[in-house]
Amino acid sequence: MSKDTIVIRPEEQIRLLIRENELLNSIIQGASDSIYAKDLDGRYISINEAGAAYFGKHIDEIIGRTDDELIDFDIANGIIANDQALFKTGNPVTYESRGTFGIGHNYFSTTKSPLRDSEGNVIGLIGVSRDVTAARLSEEKYRFIFDNAPFSFWEEDFSKVKKFMDARKAEGIVDIRAYFVDNPTQLEKCIDLIEVMNVNRATLQLNGVEDKDQFIKKIHRNFTPESESIFLDEFVALSEGKTYFQAEGSFVNVNDDTIDVQFNLNVLPGHEEDLSLVLVSIADITDTHRLTDELNTIKHRYQSIVEAQSEMICRIDSKRRVIFRNLAFTRFFKFKDSGLETRFPSLFPPSELEKCEREMQLISAREPKRVCELRNYDEDGNLIWQEWNVTAFYGNSGTLLGYQAVGNDVTSRKMAQEALASSEARWRSIFEHADDLILTVNSEGYILSVNDYAELPKDRKWAGRTLEDVMLPENALGAMELVNQVFSTGKAIKTELRILRREDNLYSTYGVALSPIYHGNRVITAICIARNISETKEFEKHHREALIEGQENERMRVAQELHDGLGQLFTAIKLNLQHVKSGLDDKGVSDEMNERIKALEDNIGVAITEVKNISRNLMPDVLWQFGLKPAIQDLVTKWNTTVAFKISLELVDMDVRFSPELEKALFRMCQELINNSVRHGNASNVYVQLINHGDTIVLMVEDDGIGFDTNKITKGFGLQNIWSRAEVFEGRVEIDSAPNRGTVTTVEIPLTNSLKL
Repeated sequence: MSKDTIVIRPEEQIRLLIRENELLNSIIQGASDSIYAKDLDGRYISINEAGAAYFGKHIDEIIGRTDDELIDFDIANGIIANDQALFKTGNPVTYESRGTFGIGHNYFSTTKSPLRDSEGNVIGLIGVSRDVTAARLSEEKYRFIFDNAPFSFWEEDFSKVKKFMDARKAEGIVDIRAYFVDNPTQLEKCIDLIEVMNVNRATLQLNGVEDKDQFIKKIHRNFTPESESIFLDEFVALSEGKTYFQAEGSFVNVNDDTIDVQFNLNVLPGHEEDLSLVLVSIADITDTHRLTDELNTIKHRYQSIVEAQSEMICRIDSKRRVIFRNLAFTRFFKFKDSGLETRFPSLFPPSELEKCEREMQLISAREPKRVCELRNYDEDGNLIWQEWNVTAFYGNSGTLLGYQAVGNDVTSRKMAQEALASSEARWRSIFEHADDLILTVNSEGYILSVNDYAELPKDRKWAGRTLEDVMLPENALGAMELVNQVFSTGKAIKTELRILRREDNLYSTYGVALSPIYHGNRVITAICIARNISETKEFEKHHREALIEGQENERMRVAQELHDGLGQLFTAIKLNLQHVKSGLDDKGVSDEMNERIKALEDNIGVAITEVKNISRNLMPDVLWQFGLKPAIQDLVTKWNTTVAFKISLELVDMDVRFSPELEKALFRMCQELINNSVRHGNASNVYVQLINHGDTIVLMVEDDGIGFDTNKITKGFGLQNIWSRAEVFEGRVEIDSAPNRGTVTTVEIPLTNSLKL
């Protein structure tokens, strides 16, 4: 032992060891992490205050106890399994776990090392556990936001790119852009050095891929050729030390859809030196670009339309200054207007300025539109009238944003109004002394004016009352239908209207003409002119009856002549031919001659039958003798013997007799309709129905023929006869047909006492 060797006495060594132990214990107890020791049975032999606090207990409550005695069984099993792995291998273990301890459901990062004796045998473990809940929750929150953000995000590692560009700078390359332009393969190589780490759902959806691997295969290859310069620009920005980069471009997704995007690159804090974590985002701006283009197109179209208008159009700000005007506005006001700062009301004469201000003050958010007429003077000093439609625009908060004003020259209209006023007296004179009923009605049926018509009751006032007030209900209903039609269509109507008279409960027929009266594009009044045409209608009825009667008489005359003249002549010829035949039989004529005589005899028989049929059709005896029902049945039976299909007949309550005139008319109409279906309609089925309803009788003939367009119907001789016969009895005819859809004709005739027997 040298003289310089210092010998420490045993008691001093013990004192130093005690001090070191106290210092170490102080450090352990003061640590914020949980520090503890366990024996091979998993019993805690030491633990600091922080560790005891994790359990929510005191140190003396933990020493000597195992994890399954202190915490939930499932969590304790995981801890015990890690401990046993350490005891078995003697190797340290590090893991992260989540468990419910005294302080709650937290995350812990744990490192455990073996505790050995002097011979190196494992006699226990020493563990350190740190509460990393805040960090993990923060990471989970970031991950949740990252994955579920509605925008496209992904994380990239540019560290290899950084090393590549640093190497180029070390080689003396200063202009990175020029280098990549001259060496495009190096640009491709640099692009391939980018490593994609994490990708969110929005990115996968935008690119049309299912997972990260598919995305990595496409991301650097799906930009359109026009957008490849984005990579060059971002590399240049990073080489200049920038941590943010933004550009617009286009790329093609897996569905071959071209999408316009805004590309954003952000180097996250703490990674500026090595670029190991870069956040990349893409925003789909395809719709934004399209909407911008559409808005620009609409703007140009709107400006073109406005400029082409003959109306004067201007925009006015909230202080009533003109901020836009079209060509028509500029042309008229150029001699008054000194610039865009001109106030709109000042464009009018002093006498109208106050009126213009007052009209604009009346505009509000509730009533943002106002129409007013203002006088003005043109550049030649001529007085003109202008109609201005002013519309105010308000923001969501109710703040006035400005106005739009559209003006029209209405001088001609004002002059016309004056001319109309000057002629009103003349019109009033005609109105009051006309032989026809003249009245004006509004859309609600109020009578605005009525002339002194002779047939109006003198004890009742019509003007100022509704049609329902002054007319019987059935009359008012028909009149209002016509008025409503004029207001809804804006077109004039000429028709006939049957009016029930109060005094004798009989009907009069009026010819009615209704015409709309407009104000601008709106019908404001209907003018009605009515004339009593009852006598004319009665004359027409008698005229039709006379014509029909004449037709029937002519039919009877022709039928009689056919029967008595031609029919008897054919009979005489047939008898003479038979006499000639009997005489020739004795002389032994040839068979050929006999056949010819036989054929001639047969043809004469057919002619006699045809003459009889024509005669019966012209003058059906069964109708005169037995009535309508047997006559219709006989008519259908004869038709069924001549056509290849069946004509069906249905008769309901037709055993009664009607007046001869009505039976004759119904028979002729039925005869004509069947003839039309068979000969003109090319029908394969015909259905005839005749029903007595007591107050009306209805004839209906339906077929499945070729039909026709009822809008192009012309009243031929046959249809004219049907209409005329029905009108004689105040009946109506309805035809329902269309091309290739068959035809249904319905005749309805009211049964008055004069038509019944």
